[in-house]
Amino acid sequence: MNHLDMRNELREYYWTDTGERAENFCQMICAQLDRQYSDDMNAYEMKMMQYQAISEAFQPVIFRTVPFYYETGTMFSQTDGSRDFHGHRHAGGWTYWKNAHKFIDQDPELWELQKAQQQELFYTVGAAYEDGGYNDQMQHFNFNYRPILAHGLKTVYEKAAAGLKKTETREEELFLQSVCTAMLAMKKMSEKFAAKAAELMETETDEAVRDNYSRIAEAASRTPWSAPQNLYEALNTLAFMRKAFGTLDGVGPNTFGRIDLDLYPFYERDIAENRITKEEAYDLICKFLLVWDQHYDHDMKMVGYADHELENTYVLGGCDAEGRPVCNDLTLMFLRASREEVIIIPKITCRYSKNSPKEYLDEANRAVVNGTSTLLFQNDDASIPAMLRQGRTIEEARDYIITGCWAIMGNGMEKIDDGCYVNILKVMEYMLHNRTDKMEKVGMQFELIDQAESFEDIYRIYCANILKFFEERARVVRAGGNIWNTVDPQPIFSSTLKYCIENKKDYTAGGAKYRDSRYELVGFPNVLDSLLAIRELCYVKKQYTLTELLQAIRCNWEGLENMRLDALRCHGWGDGSKETSELARRFMHDLFTMADQQVGTYGGKVFIGHFTYTEIVWWGKQTLATPDGRRNGEYISQGLTPSRLKKIPAVTSVINNFSELDSSEIRGNSVVNIILPNHISLEHCEAFLRAVADSSVQSLQLNCTSLEQLRDAQSHPEKYPELIVRVCGFSAKFTSLSREYQEEVISRNFYE
Repeated sequence: MNHLDMRNELREYYWTDTGERAENFCQMICAQLDRQYSDDMNAYEMKMMQYQAISEAFQPVIFRTVPFYYETGTMFSQTDGSRDFHGHRHAGGWTYWKNAHKFIDQDPELWELQKAQQQELFYTVGAAYEDGGYNDQMQHFNFNYRPILAHGLKTVYEKAAAGLKKTETREEELFLQSVCTAMLAMKKMSEKFAAKAAELMETETDEAVRDNYSRIAEAASRTPWSAPQNLYEALNTLAFMRKAFGTLDGVGPNTFGRIDLDLYPFYERDIAENRITKEEAYDLICKFLLVWDQHYDHDMKMVGYADHELENTYVLGGCDAEGRPVCNDLTLMFLRASREEVIIIPKITCRYSKNSPKEYLDEANRAVVNGTSTLLFQNDDASIPAMLRQGRTIEEARDYIITGCWAIMGNGMEKIDDGCYVNILKVMEYMLHNRTDKMEKVGMQFELIDQAESFEDIYRIYCANILKFFEERARVVRAGGNIWNTVDPQPIFSSTLKYCIENKKDYTAGGAKYRDSRYELVGFPNVLDSLLAIRELCYVKKQYTLTELLQAIRCNWEGLENMRLDALRCHGWGDGSKETSELARRFMHDLFTMADQQVGTYGGKVFIGHFTYTEIVWWGKQTLATPDGRRNGEYISQGLTPSRLKKIPAVTSVINNFSELDSSEIRGNSVVNIILPNHISLEHCEAFLRAVADSSVQSLQLNCTSLEQLRDAQSHPEKYPELIVRVCGFSAKFTSLSREYQEEVISRNFYE
């Protein structure tokens, strides 16, 4: 199957999109809403008005060759639903834009301070500070489809309507009213798809196309207001809700959840009642995946921050509530379809453990060993203990999902700010390079180490500076970010999040079961390697004084290449040594303890993770030299990936260091990049994954290629049209990467 007609039709619609269509609709809706707006309106009333205006004005798009109804035509093709994607705005952002000034108005000095702290690369908050907001409230929404798959929008509406009879405050009333309004708006949208399909049937002469329109018209008249009754309707519910949520609310839902587990009952019932064959089910899955994969041209050159990122994911495998491995027909079909159709988006997270079925691992690894993998492997044996330490129940821990790139979330019970990178390497830079010129600007006075008399002095000072940083970051974001319910509440998202309707509160007002925060730490390997180098060079071997080493890094190692080589030869993360493991374990525990002392944005706990997006390139460009031998502007390590400065030949050394960490302390997830040889077999790949499962590795980005192959692909791209690499939180064709990003991949460690 190549579904050529479907591919061509989707490409004609999506690949030619300049954003003008969405911009015109946005201008029309915003002008209408501006006329209806009055100064005494609150955010919930504005959202209800926005829902009604968009649902009434949009014109459904139905494709001749696509069996699913979902496209509203109101958003730029490449957006995940975010109200502002690379400068392309859509109407779902009106309420936010109208109210964003509140973030500045509440405390202008705090606003300027957090701008300065972000400009100096201490942290991000998941949204551009120029556009408002202290939190990630535009992307990374782990929308919970389960209540809609089980009962339909109607039941959500009825639940909210029943709650209206028991409200005690005006905000409770408005929240539940906005949920009801949203459900009715989506009902209207679905009915418009049904009417459009019926209208198209009247003039269509092609019988196959007429059958497609007929199927859409019949299904859209019921679903998702009523629960889907078969696999086709369940898949379409996922497609419709993804687009409808983004269209109406201006935020990005970025996961279809545990798609094989959640959709299997529909498939099982269809097979049992002879409504579908396995071949027909597989064809539906192929078409479902192609819908999203064809939203952009994969040969488009990647030159910017996230040019190939559509923030669309799903999870396969793992275990069920009783801990039994999940591997069913749908699991294998999604993996096979992704491989055979060369699907890059949606991104797949494959949950696995040392007890995963061989059939499952082999099917996942076929794409890996062929160099066309778009998978992220997530280790249950390291991740479930971390969820338990977060305070989740065993059932909740076993049901976790990975959203966006690497974000670990409780399924349907929380929304943790994502894309919130916390740069511990920047603290080290200020401390080592005496950046007293900037400390006042960022509101943090860090202690310097020039007069330290021992390694323990240096370690104590650095940890004290990290604690000061954590406390300041928590203070600023907590003080500024607690007004989202007055700016841009999320009734649709909240409506299916556990306990929001029961509590009569939007999740931005604290309605969800959990309200924790995550610090996604940047630079752990570089910091650890720097600490190891300082200890070894200045206090163990005593080759140099601390003053000499500090002078070397402050002059970017110029004229001191031998000293830099000595630093590179020191122990480092991933070398498998006892010295590295001991300091890594101590440092990780101290980071965990310092974060655990903080109070999160919404009053919950703060826990740490280790992952970074393409900041490894452009933050690296703005980071000064470090004691590990890194020069000004060179790359930062991604997540817990060993520094590329350490040429570690054996992957077992890396895994040995990981085995010494307590993964339960890394409650926010972590990522490591591993490149294995391109001649590896399925059996070796399976054995490697089972070995990794016994370590603290959580998210594993695995590529199978070689330096020679990548260099040849640079010179002869026509020979490698489908060579795919995991860039960071997404995969892309190697030949579509700019030279800069190709070189970043090439500079990584290649293991034997």
